[in-house]
Amino acid sequence: MSLSGVTVRHGDIVALSSVDLDVADGECVGIIGMSGAGKTTLLRAVAGLDPITRGVLTMDGVDMTRVDAGHRDVAMVFQYPNLLPNRSVRRNVAFPLEVRRQTAVEIRDRVRAEARALHIEALLERAPDQLAAGETQLVQIARAMVRVPSVLLLDEPLARLDARTREHMRSELPMLQRGYHVTTLFTTNDPTEAMAMSDRLVVLEEGHVEQVGVPIDVYREPVTVTAAQLTGTIDLDLVRVSADAQGYWLHGRDGPDRAWHTSLREYVGAEVERGVRPDGSQLLFDPMTRRRIG
Repeated sequence: MSLSGVTVRHGDIVALSSVDLDVADGECVGIIGMSGAGKTTLLRAVAGLDPITRGVLTMDGVDMTRVDAGHRDVAMVFQYPNLLPNRSVRRNVAFPLEVRRQTAVEIRDRVRAEARALHIEALLERAPDQLAAGETQLVQIARAMVRVPSVLLLDEPLARLDARTREHMRSELPMLQRGYHVTTLFTTNDPTEAMAMSDRLVVLEEGHVEQVGVPIDVYREPVTVTAAQLTGTIDLDLVRVSADAQGYWLHGRDGPDRAWHTSLREYVGAEVERGVRPDGSQLLFDPMTRRRIG
């Protein structure tokens, strides 16, 4: 799947701006960003629910930019409940297979398999209004995965789960995704979730792609303050830069520290933003652009 220069406008608001992204078959890509960054819009554009204003979306080499949502082999799990209220959990999960007119035996076996994988067997005969928020989310995931779509889109899939279930599903969902070899995009605000579940991470800010990379690389080498904050804990403060014959120095509240970044030359006499990770590693950013120095 490939997005090339994809822009989505909602009236005068640019929700996505010139997004370029290539996703390999079977890859699981995490989309991380602050609220309003465009994460959900990106999923909806791929699903065909938000029209693409400019740019091209291809799937398996076929231009899908103007193809109706119903004709894309895409399943999307929304952040908020959208189960069919007049159907049991079993029949909600079975619904995509019924639409495809699969046999009763095929439907029974597939529903059982998904229920077992997501540990919702005990919920199958319940009505949607008898489910807790986290249970509803798991049922929605089962319904999306039961037909094994070409592309699976998950909008903050674990956000409504309790802490124990969320921790379990961080490992369970990637196993299912890899087992089915389903190309997957999921959004999250949780650094632990993003690092644990993604083959690659996409950092979005105000509709722009800030960085794409393997999670550990984005953590170690974030290109912006936003990327650093979204991939783990970081304490930020402003420090003054000075220079002498020995090199460059950062003057913060704990005294001067030696800095080896030759790119600090232009900041001598001014301030830079220093970020410190819990492991003691330091990252330096331009306070105006908030982009990485060095």
